[in-house]
Amino acid sequence: MPPIVKKQKKTAAPKKAAKKTSAAKTATAGTSTVKTPEVKPPTPKTAAAKPAAPKAKNGFHPGIYTVPRGHVSIAVPTFWSLRQTNDDVQVESEASETTVIVTAYQRNDGVKPLDARDYLKHFLDTAPVAGRLQKGDSTKQHATARFRDEEGDNWFVRFLSNGQTLLLATCHSNRPLTSREGKTGMAVLESIKLKARV
Repeated sequence: MPPIVKKQKKTAAPKKAAKKTSAAKTATAGTSTVKTPEVKPPTPKTAAAKPAAPKAKNGFHPGIYTVPRGHVSIAVPTFWSLRQTNDDVQVESEASETTVIVTAYQRNDGVKPLDARDYLKHFLDTAPVAGRLQKGDSTKQHATARFRDEEGDNWFVRFLSNGQTLLLATCHSNRPLTSREGKTGMAVLESIKLKARV
């Protein structure tokens, strides 16, 4: 009988060791499982670098038109029409009640650099201004004015100059300039850009 007991003890010891080893493995696996959720997935760089889309004025999403020479650009709102001739660029509202026209003039040889203030003054001297005239800040490169004509239509005039090229931009509207269409016409006028030199 004693020999049988000895054999049972030897057999039992490996079983207990096996249980301890199994428990250790389970604890290790459990520790690994706990740590896994703490590792955060990397944030995609494209999502962080993507800028927010700018909000358009008055709910319109304008496109930008640049003339073939590349020195003049203008915004064109959705549903507004664009026409370009040899003399000017026209952007007109869907109802045809507001029109923005841009005309370019080039300086001739022997003529002093084109001054926006001089040409605004000359324009207003011959314009059918009725009522109060509102002038904006004027420089050699930029001059503006707003007025109503004898028929009650609203005008917003803007001159841009880089010395060599002079732009005459007008916004003419049958609607008040404070209306949605009038504000959009003014935004189109203000969007016009002229490069410093071609």
